[in-house]
Amino acid sequence: MISPPGHLRHAMRAAGLALGLAAFGSAYAATPYMLGVSDKVNIKVVQWKAADSTFEEWAALGGEYVVGPDGNVNFPAVGATEGAGRTTAELAATLGDALKQTLGLSTAPTVTVEVAAYGPIYVSGDVGSPGEYPFAPNLTVAKALALAGGERRGAEVLARPEREMLTTSGALDVLQEEYRRLTIRRARLDAELAGEQQIAVPAELAEADDLEALLAAETAILSAHRRQAEAQSTSLTDQVSLLNSQIDAFRQKEQGTQEQLEMARAQLDKIATLSDDGLALASRVASLQTNVSDLESRLLDTQTTTLQAQQDIAAAEREQAQLTDQRISDLSLERQTVDGQIAALQLKIATQQGLVQEAALYTGVTLPGETAPTYTYVIVRDDQEVPADPTTPLVAGDVVVARLELTQ
Repeated sequence: MISPPGHLRHAMRAAGLALGLAAFGSAYAATPYMLGVSDKVNIKVVQWKAADSTFEEWAALGGEYVVGPDGNVNFPAVGATEGAGRTTAELAATLGDALKQTLGLSTAPTVTVEVAAYGPIYVSGDVGSPGEYPFAPNLTVAKALALAGGERRGAEVLARPEREMLTTSGALDVLQEEYRRLTIRRARLDAELAGEQQIAVPAELAEADDLEALLAAETAILSAHRRQAEAQSTSLTDQVSLLNSQIDAFRQKEQGTQEQLEMARAQLDKIATLSDDGLALASRVASLQTNVSDLESRLLDTQTTTLQAQQDIAAAEREQAQLTDQRISDLSLERQTVDGQIAALQLKIATQQGLVQEAALYTGVTLPGETAPTYTYVIVRDDQEVPADPTTPLVAGDVVVARLELTQ
């Protein structure tokens, strides 16, 4: 049998690897990340104050916390809380309920948990730069090897230049995944700025294998932001509606008081005339004058209260406009930041694609004696060795060991 040329064998092998990684990445991205030992999380606690329609942040409880060796997060007022093996949403819900019980609150405060830094992974064995590297979701053995500079290039390995494809394609996958994530985030920001309820999928991502997972994550953020904006707007609208109702009641009261005042003044004028002619007592005049003064005071109080309610309406409408302006400003600033990150990634991807194409140009070489160097991989996890391949997913704390073996 005639073997295909070396560069064709190389391209076919690279295509198979790329398809395998893409298919696996889609399934793995849909799995929520579970916190692990040594992960650092940022925790924020806020409570809604209905009286003045604001959120109050409990700064004393917020901050950065670490999932300890026992898997717990030591949180003030709650104590050791299991964090390892939970998602950030599950940990946030547990802390919120615990604060409600501990502090005797009627409603649980809102707790948000975000991963600040993942626990590290370690790459050792026959790699370019063994050592500690930061973990990130969707990290696989291939991507970890890319971080560690790929397999070590000894004399035997240099005889198989197609091995370079593993390193370059893994690094390219990392960059392209980040590019897709930022692109869908930009689409979500555009939807928010346009007031849309759905994210328009960019044409370049229409065929992406992990589109569903990326879109679901950004859609959840879009919905959360919309609910928050609607809640703030509804609160201010209800406040204005209540003030308008109060103004209507004050005006009715003002009208009634005005009518009573006109009648009292007419009666006072009549009795004063009779008093001047000696036909009415002076005490009667004084009593009517007191009644008129009291009605004038009540009328003034009603008018003052109405004016204050009108001023409160104007303040609520200004606050509503300011909230809208601030939201647009924040979204525009975030979009500019994402644009800059995408532009930088495009340059990196173009460079990495050039490296992949260059590696694909190498021809395969048959070593003397039909020997060919191969690599095997194991993951040391919880003091146990687990056989792995380039597509095997990693978790924080894993030790990836690459071993070079010669086939005789």
